[in-house]
Amino acid sequence: MSTENAVSAEDLKVNAGKMHVSTTDVAIDIVGMHKWYGEFHVLKDINLKVMRGERIVICGPSGSGKSTMIRCINRLEEHQKGKIIVDGKELTNDLKKIDEVRREVGMVFQHFNLFPHLTILEN
Repeated sequence: MSTENAVSAEDLKVNAGKMHVSTTDVAIDIVGMHKWYGEFHVLKDINLKVMRGERIVICGPSGSGKSTMIRCINRLEEHQKGKIIVDGKELTNDLKKIDEVRREVGMVFQHFNLFPHLTILEN
């Protein structure tokens, strides 16, 4: 394997602060999102920015709102407050925008088949 084009960890540390991030590099931008089910405030002031090409994991205890947040990003659930912007399109009640986003956003949910002797992070 050639190391000619390899980037060292030191290079990344030095150059990371100099990188310019434009708004076109942002794939998902959630700003101040809130979601209620009746009186139950499921998602409180969620802020998240996912850059194009970045992969993230949403991890937390059962009932903490992970699936609800992901369902809101795909507009399978409606958030009541805040903004969700996917590929520069703000998710509103505009069905055309929702369809465009759904064509581009994939979701993977883990089944409830966890190992009981491991923590959530170890699973």
